[in-house]
Amino acid sequence: MKKNYVLIIVILVLAGATAWFFINRSHGTFEKEEDAFAVSNKKDITKVILTDTDKKRIELTKANGVWVVNGKYPAREELIISLFDVISRVKTLCPVPRAGHDYVVRSLLDKNTKVEVFTGSDAEPVKVYYVGGATPDGNGTYMLREVDGKPDQRPYITYLPGLHAYLTPRYLTDAEIWRDKVLFRYTVDDIKALSLEYPSDESKSFAINRATKDSFSLVALNGKYTINQTYQQKYIREYLAFYSSISIEAFDNKNADKDSVMHTTPYCIFTITGTDNKVNTAKLFYLPINKRSKMPFDSKGNPMTYDVDRYYASIFGDKDFAIVQYYVFGKLLRGYPDFFFKPGGNTKQ
Repeated sequence: MKKNYVLIIVILVLAGATAWFFINRSHGTFEKEEDAFAVSNKKDITKVILTDTDKKRIELTKANGVWVVNGKYPAREELIISLFDVISRVKTLCPVPRAGHDYVVRSLLDKNTKVEVFTGSDAEPVKVYYVGGATPDGNGTYMLREVDGKPDQRPYITYLPGLHAYLTPRYLTDAEIWRDKVLFRYTVDDIKALSLEYPSDESKSFAINRATKDSFSLVALNGKYTINQTYQQKYIREYLAFYSSISIEAFDNKNADKDSVMHTTPYCIFTITGTDNKVNTAKLFYLPINKRSKMPFDSKGNPMTYDVDRYYASIFGDKDFAIVQYYVFGKLLRGYPDFFFKPGGNTKQ
């Protein structure tokens, strides 16, 4: 009980001190420390390393104009923008008040994210600091600089001008969250060949191949389902245009059922060959009903077996496992006959 009482007193002191500094702070004592954690020009940043106390590590570097995660995967642009915004604009409000100093230091060193920021071709980081949790009011963030390779003696309360929230969530250390979620990013002119196979319904399976610079051929993957009519080039081009930006919902590589799912028959298989001859494959699998499913029952009240809004997906040549949304992929799930007739109808063109 006594420990809880002391903790409450510390929190109240920190909250009061933080509020007082926000309201009454002058450009005196702390002015020179205001930018202690910031890199003034984010365009100078060439590498950022984030390491948390659970040993998760993210290294962001630039390759051919694209930010890359751990030297392997393109990074999500919106997360790069968010991180670099705080790295370049973070401000120091004040040192942590002495009444709460020891408590904050223990908490910060127990759980933190170490930040190393590099600029130019420098082998050594220009900024090294540790990011802790939020101040009691939720508007400040505890940070501790590293000086000469050692943690500084005094932690600070920091903030981002115009933002009423703490900054810790900007320093993510989960590689799968950082990875770009775009699966297909092709213009029509980028596509050399594309096939979509439905293993349980061969009549819908088809392949599109570039015939000339401006035209494509269409074939049924199983010749017995060939339709002896003229297919519509405009339908093919409209369809290929859908592949300009198709993203997954989330990576799911840690799913315990991953291997068993991948040994089942896929709902469909995408194979795309670019004009650079690189091949991109993806397989969609039915996803069983779960607590996230929005439609656990059909229109007659019978339990559904599979989620109608999402699929499991094996992507990038079975290198990754993910969850995708029908809302995003539905427009790609056309069948061979759709290129001869109006989509959704049986009127011949």
